[in-house]
Amino acid sequence: MRTMLIAVLLLCASQLTQAATIHFNAGGSSQLTLSPSFYMDNTEASGLTNSGYASVSSATGGPYIAYNGNAAPLTTFDWNSPGTFDLNSFVIAGAWGSQTLTISGYSGAVLTNTAQLFVDTAASVFQANWLGLTSFSIATGNDFLRASNVIGNGQHWHSTPLV
Repeated sequence: MRTMLIAVLLLCASQLTQAATIHFNAGGSSQLTLSPSFYMDNTEASGLTNSGYASVSSATGGPYIAYNGNAAPLTTFDWNSPGTFDLNSFVIAGAWGSQTLTISGYSGAVLTNTAQLFVDTAASVFQANWLGLTSFSIATGNDFLRASNVIGNGQHWHSTPLV
């Protein structure tokens, strides 16, 4: 009986530690609201050769990716469910070049975590492991450099979070 109880507890613990990938659709996500909200179809993104759009699209496999439309300098992801969420990681890239982003996590109005992340057009994973959030934000920096092998320009980034 004791062995069975331990097995059940281990199974429950492993289920609780499983992270869910938040996939976006044309209207966003039922779990997170992005403000301002912009989503690109992965089919369209994959056609933007050498861009960060294509690399995040390829790395995530979801139907849409989130991005900061019009190169918005600050974008916020708000949790839509009761309670809090844990931000484990997310895949992100700069669309047209490299730049430093500031990632911030909040519990209510209180800043609980912050980090700077350098991105370029290659998809990379930001490993946060931040607990008890109600929102997080991504802010662009002042060090944008356009890649010479892309067709677009601007401080855009693309992401899919894992919570």
